[in-house]
Amino acid sequence: MSKSNLRLSPRQRMINLMYIVLTAMLALNVSSDVLDGFTQVQDGLSHTNQNFAQRNDAVYASLETAARNNPDKAGKWHELATEVRRESHALCNTIDSLKLAIVRKADGEKGNPDNIRNRENLEASSVVMLSPVSGNGERLRQKVESFRGFVAPMITDSVTRTGIESMLSTESRKTDTSDAIRSWEAVKFENQPVVAAVALLSKLQNDVLYAEGEALSALAGAVDAGDVRVNEMNAFVIPESRYVMRGSPYKAEIVLAAVDTTARPALVIDGKKLDASSTYSFVPGKSGAYSYNGYLEMPHPDGTTSKHSFTGDYVVMDPVATVSATLMNVLYAGIDNPVEISVPGLPVSSVSATMTNGTLTRQGDRWVARPSTPGQPAVISVSAKTPDGHTSQVASIDFKV
Repeated sequence: MSKSNLRLSPRQRMINLMYIVLTAMLALNVSSDVLDGFTQVQDGLSHTNQNFAQRNDAVYASLETAARNNPDKAGKWHELATEVRRESHALCNTIDSLKLAIVRKADGEKGNPDNIRNRENLEASSVVMLSPVSGNGERLRQKVESFRGFVAPMITDSVTRTGIESMLSTESRKTDTSDAIRSWEAVKFENQPVVAAVALLSKLQNDVLYAEGEALSALAGAVDAGDVRVNEMNAFVIPESRYVMRGSPYKAEIVLAAVDTTARPALVIDGKKLDASSTYSFVPGKSGAYSYNGYLEMPHPDGTTSKHSFTGDYVVMDPVATVSATLMNVLYAGIDNPVEISVPGLPVSSVSATMTNGTLTRQGDRWVARPSTPGQPAVISVSAKTPDGHTSQVASIDFKV
């Protein structure tokens, strides 16, 4: 009797089996609300990725224009930006191909990531991403690691760089449901519904595009990193000399100077730091030709400074007044005749002279003329050498002997 009570009828065994199957199906079933949430996340990520791509295109276009207008300054940064975009696009294309493979595994050959039918399928992502035969998950992880190592060093801001390295991290880790260390691809794609796997891949694309944009912005900023911000521009004429003799060329540099009136550079001349002014003024003590050198120390927005060297020269002349009587150009033969020779605007050392019918010698700042033959005229010719090295004759005076 008891033995017959323990024996289950075929009908009861069928009911128990159906209950077990139903319980398993309920355990595996993913709520439609959750699937709808993943779909909304996927749509939002797709829209955000389009915005990131447009922003990156604009930054790259500005770098391209800068390189075209000034290849020496922006050329190398444009080349790096081109490499960044090439790597980013290659990685995003790989992710797109994996999205398509997962959806087609669930929906068939006509599957479309933008219109997933079997959203709750739990096998497709595991088969596509974790199969040891295809190695898609491992290959994606390696590409993400390569991209992270290439882009991160280009980002100068340490906080942004750390954030990007964290977003693109592919470290193995434990999960809440297991103490075992699991690979990055297993954590991401094992037993994930199709719509969730596609959303995770879109999120990865989002991180890649964001990293690309930050790298491009850093490269664009590097183009002008050493530039000085200005708020005033003026034209200046800088002549080689303000004194020009007839027959000598006049030369001047005409330049556009830009200044920042809110941040004046420090002026140092001959080792002495001057007050915050661009004017160098002093009272010379003696005549002659002199030179000076120094540098401007300019602060930059990033806290660094740069030194810009310069040299200058000037000529100091004694006050000169020439008074002569008409028809008194007479020299006496056989004796020394003191003669004063000067050219206004030039030091005595730049003046030379010669004389016919006798000798003309320099004695300090003065000259001594000694005619040889009475009755014949003596002609004194004066030449001068300008600061630019040009020598020309400036006077020729006849004297009676």
